Amino acid sequence: MSLDSTVERRIAQALTENADVLDLAGLRLERVPESVRELTGLARLRLAFNLIAEVPDWLGELGSLRELNLTGNRLRHLPDPLASLSSLRELSLAGNSFKSVPPCLRSFSSLDVLDLSDNHITAIPEWLGEYPSLTLLDLHGNLLESLPASLGGLASLTRLDVADNELWELPESLAGLSSLEELDASGNNLDEVPEWAMHLVGEDWEED
Repeated sequence: MSLDSTVERRIAQALTENADVLDLAGLRLERVPESVRELTGLARLRLAFNLIAEVPDWLGELGSLRELNLTGNRLRHLPDPLASLSSLRELSLAGNSFKSVPPCLRSFSSLDVLDLSDNHITAIPEWLGEYPSLTLLDLHGNLLESLPASLGGLASLTRLDVADNELWELPESLAGLSSLEELDASGNNLDEVPEWAMHLVGEDWEED
């Protein structure tokens, strides 16, 4: 069975079964197939490890999406119409070519998990601290020299990964994250672990 027929078969099956999950990961796709647009009840869309350089505007029409995995593609930006995906709970954009956090993410107020690791992001916007239910924020492997104090507003955050960046310090506001259980800030330019973070970093802390 050819690669194209595999994709077509999976989409056709999802349409027939009114499926809420579509897994097209690792199929060397260069674009999101137009036929996915018909899956209006889709809750989980997995497009990881493909060759996708652009996400179509119409993806914002899939208003039932709760999980969108675009890990390991060639993305540099996301289109503004994706702001309509207000039901998203998990979003992975790891391993792409983003230099900044896509503005449309600000509308994803229901996010529990946000993975922006292994990109080329140089700055985090203040509004990234506005997610009331976010439990996991992964920013490791970027080019960050600082973090906004607003991240101290992520009241539900249990895990924060900022390893392998260019950070010189951690904002004191993070000390107020009462739900935080794990913090990885290794592989940065930090001189020492802040006292408030000693119980979070574990034994794997590495000072550079």
